Amino acid sequence: MKKYMRLDITTQDRVGMAYKVLEVFYKNNVSIESLEVFPNKCCVKFKRVDNKIMNVLLDDLHGVNGIFAIDKIKLLNYEINEKKLFATIDSVDKGIIAVNKNFKIEIFNYYCEEYFDKKKEEILGQDIRRLFWDKPDIIELIEKGQEFENVKLKIKNDKGENLYLVSLKAINDDDNKNHGFVISIKDFDNAIKIANVVLQSGEGAFREIIGNSPKIENVKKMIFAVAKSNSTILLRGESGTGKELFAKAIYKLSDRSNKKFVILNCAALPDSLIESELFGFEKGSFTGALTHKEGLFKVANGGTLFLDEVGELSMAMQAKLLRVLQDGTIRKIGGIEEEKVDVRIIAATNRDLEKMVAANEFRRDLYYRLNVIPIYIPALKERIEDIPHLVNYFINEFNIKLGKNIKYADPEFINELMNYNWKGNVRELKNIIERSMLLCRGSILKRDDIIVNYENGMNFKKHKLSFNRGDKLRDIIERVERQVIKDVLHESKSIRRAAKKLGVSHTTIINKINKYSLDKCKE
Repeated sequence: MKKYMRLDITTQDRVGMAYKVLEVFYKNNVSIESLEVFPNKCCVKFKRVDNKIMNVLLDDLHGVNGIFAIDKIKLLNYEINEKKLFATIDSVDKGIIAVNKNFKIEIFNYYCEEYFDKKKEEILGQDIRRLFWDKPDIIELIEKGQEFENVKLKIKNDKGENLYLVSLKAINDDDNKNHGFVISIKDFDNAIKIANVVLQSGEGAFREIIGNSPKIENVKKMIFAVAKSNSTILLRGESGTGKELFAKAIYKLSDRSNKKFVILNCAALPDSLIESELFGFEKGSFTGALTHKEGLFKVANGGTLFLDEVGELSMAMQAKLLRVLQDGTIRKIGGIEEEKVDVRIIAATNRDLEKMVAANEFRRDLYYRLNVIPIYIPALKERIEDIPHLVNYFINEFNIKLGKNIKYADPEFINELMNYNWKGNVRELKNIIERSMLLCRGSILKRDDIIVNYENGMNFKKHKLSFNRGDKLRDIIERVERQVIKDVLHESKSIRRAAKKLGVSHTTIINKINKYSLDKCKE
């Protein structure tokens, strides 16, 4: 027999109708389990009563002025939504555990039953720390309420021991007060398989390329169209636009993604080292060649070789690279035999190769060999609408790297960046976000936190601090830190209040006061 009964009571839309319904239940000593109130109806769930009491209850309800209809229903609206939620939670291919602020387990889905080899009936209401009793690192994170993602965890049950990835997401209200958290658990091997599938899709390949401006979308479409061919690709664009990221995307989408992706920055090495890096050498072929070495062409055989800054190669190295592109053969330094290699070349440059060809600084025949499929990567000033997305991405990245807790950037902060003339492109933007987060006093990036590079040095807008080009970042940060602490101490009139505002300890402020010879204020 069912434990509960439910009624859908249609009423007049006026104040006090819900109270009149409750009065009838109270009069008949019927205990209400839950009540839903809408503008013109009430839905009531109550413990089952016998037919005699039920008939009296219905008669009394029908006698209330303003009640138009009473129907028996199977479930209340919240119960329907709850069942949908639990059905969804049970259908996902990962374990889900919901825990309240007292560490009691409230949701333990089907996959968790499989992982832990326990029925949810014996787990619900238990302390989550008992479930992870042999995992002190996880318990410590849980007790701190600290969010984390993809922490490796071994779970042992009667079926054996398996590796899983565990993540924790806090449940906070509008005032950022914690009301519990949700733990998700997924099988490590399955996660790797899914990741590999995703990487073969456009979404996975372009995961690190942030932005959806028309120019970036056009680049993605072109890459998607040519990635599976073996044709040589030349990435063009200013320094700092992220050409290496686009080269990696081409590689991930290619049929060679299961082979090696090898990178050589042609501007970073002199000719002699570039030749040995690319082609390898035999033992004794030059002073210091105490053993033989395989070159990057051989290492990348069957895969992809990314030649960054290819416009910096000397004419002599250009000739040697041309021969590989024409014949598909290499010969080690000091070697006699030639070897066949099968390598897909992706090259990149920020140089004007056409002008270099006209000035006899770049081989015309090599230019045509490399420029089979040219792809232009737009500068940041050509895709300003991507800046908000990039800022959010870098905030998340540096929150982890710097141990910060910046929530978002103020609109004025974003507008300032969108009005700036970006000569250093995404690389410069990334550096500015890092500096701003280091200097930010609160949890929101403000316009005054921005330090940008200008031709005449640097300028910190709020305090108009000036810096020279040769200044080290440590000196810059210390100078700004001194000014910030001085200002906060002046505003707060107290070391303890200043420490609280800046989110550091009382001792830290005292140490900084001594370090920068600042005047102490009253405790």
